[in-house]
Amino acid sequence: MKTLFWFRRDRRIQDNLALKVAAEASSELHSLFVFPQWLPSRSPLRQHSILASARSLDASLPGGLNPALGNSAEAIASYCKDHEIEKVFATRGFDTSGIAVQEEVSQELALLGVELELVDSYYAVTPGTIRKDDGSPLKVYTPFFKRWYLNGWDSPVSLDTASVNWAPAKLSQWFEPTGNPPFSVKAGEAHALATFERFRERVSRYHEDRNRCDISGTSHLSHALAHGEIHPRTLLAELGKGEGEEVFRKEIAWREFYADVLFHNPHTLHDYLEPRFAKMRFDDPEEHSEKLQSWKSGMTGYPIIDAAMRQLVQTGWMHNRARMIVEKVSRATIKSTKVKSRLPNSMTP
Repeated sequence: MKTLFWFRRDRRIQDNLALKVAAEASSELHSLFVFPQWLPSRSPLRQHSILASARSLDASLPGGLNPALGNSAEAIASYCKDHEIEKVFATRGFDTSGIAVQEEVSQELALLGVELELVDSYYAVTPGTIRKDDGSPLKVYTPFFKRWYLNGWDSPVSLDTASVNWAPAKLSQWFEPTGNPPFSVKAGEAHALATFERFRERVSRYHEDRNRCDISGTSHLSHALAHGEIHPRTLLAELGKGEGEEVFRKEIAWREFYADVLFHNPHTLHDYLEPRFAKMRFDDPEEHSEKLQSWKSGMTGYPIIDAAMRQLVQTGWMHNRARMIVEKVSRATIKSTKVKSRLPNSMTP
């Protein structure tokens, strides 16, 4: 059977259960990645980050990667029609946007008589799995973690690439960034695995070093996890019982907790989880544009806040502890200036 694997936020070959299932069902396996339509509106650094991730995947696939531009449903349906694809496989998304896109793709493929099979997830434990005894979802992290830990997770899966009949890539619709990045971007599965190996040398000190912004004490894997260049199963499988490893395991669980909350409350992609917070009164940010800009550019006069914000602007990354400090101080500042701002939670270790 001629099949197509639609790469999404799972841009890797190993420990990719959906890809393994596709390979086992295929007589000829094609691959496709559609660049997000919102990408041109993002910063050059974000653009190059996703491009570098896709380029790395292209280099690692024996048959290469088919990159495409435009609407995902239309791009996938067009490829299936042109290459007589009988079935499409992909990793199931559980986030608000991901669910909407896969439903659109499924409907478009149905018009061609092609099935979309969604497998696994981007998480060690599939969102929606962990629930209270009465079947309702959990809204507090600690009880979620206890049940998540007791539930456990599967072991990583491997794929023998030599046993797969990979179809040679035929498309070459690579995204062209609108600007240059501030530095050379490194991305991809090999880079993610190498980053994790370096972190394993210092993970025993993670419970203490993660609190220090002046040293490299965190994993630096947020980018790789976000793009699916490494799966949480791969990380969890290598963690022991040391104090640093236990704390890192809990940080992974935090990421899974937020994914679970978003799955059960899709409106929180843009709105408050607690509706009562929507009643808070705020002034128009334009009336406080100077203060807002000083915060965004790292010019508030608070050294740790400014250092953190400049790190984010210059590198696209902010230290875990710095993010927490910025959030707490910014909340206090927002209360005094009444400027509405939604700050991202630290969702990755």
